[in-house]
Amino acid sequence: MSSGAERREFLRIPVAARVKFRDGDREEVWFSEDISEGGLFLKADNPPFTGTLLDLEISLPYVDELVEVRGEVVWRHEGRGCGVRFVKCTAKMRDFLRLYLERSEDHEEEEDE
Repeated sequence: MSSGAERREFLRIPVAARVKFRDGDREEVWFSEDISEGGLFLKADNPPFTGTLLDLEISLPYVDELVEVRGEVVWRHEGRGCGVRFVKCTAKMRDFLRLYLERSEDHEEEEDE
């Protein structure tokens, strides 16, 4: 059995981003713990159930542009949060997110030196 890190396609970066999501009539604001080009971890006491589709607006720190994507809850842990895989993301949003994450990773490496 492989670990989660071995299964991950994208590098995850710790980012506390404000995430507004809509699930039908329900709308809430939570925060991410980490994010990648392919998804994020949402911190939540009562996260949505596995398989739920969410329309997300992600406010990344230090940038004005919102990242708007559709995600699917792929796992949940009551009292902690859920893993969300991006299932619909425009090329422009994916490129923007990739650049943001690359810059964040470079910044972390500089701080470690």
